[in-house]
Amino acid sequence: MKTVSDMKISEKAIIKKIIAKEPIKSRLFAMGIVKGAVIKVLEYTLAKQTWDIVSNNTKIALREEEARGIIIDE
Repeated sequence: MKTVSDMKISEKAIIKKIIAKEPIKSRLFAMGIVKGAVIKVLEYTLAKQTWDIVSNNTKIALREEEARGIIIDE
């Protein structure tokens, strides 16, 4: 099972499933992070432990907990 936290910079993937509790799940859905959406990792920040991604032309910063809850197609 591969997650966003396993992706490399510039890698693209399709979201397969989202495993998160409320209110995080609702927040992700509101930002367009939904099953079937294509995402691309722009940058990973070690100091902050965040993943900068883009989905539907929207740039989003995900925390480690959120990135690990987004399952992608391998």
